[in-house]
Amino acid sequence: MKMFIRYLISVLGSSLVGVGVGLCVVTGLGADALGVLWEGIAHHLPITVGQASLLVTSICLILVAFINKKELGWATILNPIATSIFTDLIIRQVSVQGAFLLKLVIVIVGISFIGIGSGIAAATNTGKEGYIALSFALSGRLSIDLAKIRMGLDLICFITGMLLGGKFMIGPIFGVLLIGPLLKLTSQYCGQKMLPIMR
Repeated sequence: MKMFIRYLISVLGSSLVGVGVGLCVVTGLGADALGVLWEGIAHHLPITVGQASLLVTSICLILVAFINKKELGWATILNPIATSIFTDLIIRQVSVQGAFLLKLVIVIVGISFIGIGSGIAAATNTGKEGYIALSFALSGRLSIDLAKIRMGLDLICFITGMLLGGKFMIGPIFGVLLIGPLLKLTSQYCGQKMLPIMR
């Protein structure tokens, strides 16, 4: 029963990530840095943006398998499904019209949901989505603060995506600044709160 609750919490966290991504997308201001990288890769390979995301995820998973495969589990498969379902749901159901300032606030809320949702999912120790797993694996291997690792990875993805032809949008900039710290704080807080169901 405890394991079921952990998986449920993990999927709920990933669903919140999907809501966050969807909110960012509907503003037209962009989501996290990975989106820029996917778009840039799709410009140079005969694949779609969705296929580029699968390619990047696969590369992350291969790297994590070599660095620390304990970061992987069933939720590594389940969580991206939940994220994609809720991303698509928000994009279909929500429309944002209005001033730039309103869109900017929604982007910041959406980016915050991505960081917080990722932290909730990660805290369950049921397996992490590829990019998050890579962040944790590198943090552990290099003994560098998780927030700094995630911010560094996001910055690399953003710059690489831009160099490959991805669109410059303001959302990914907030992503670089906010997701790493929120991921770290939320995973630590939720990890403490979930101790009773982790035993």
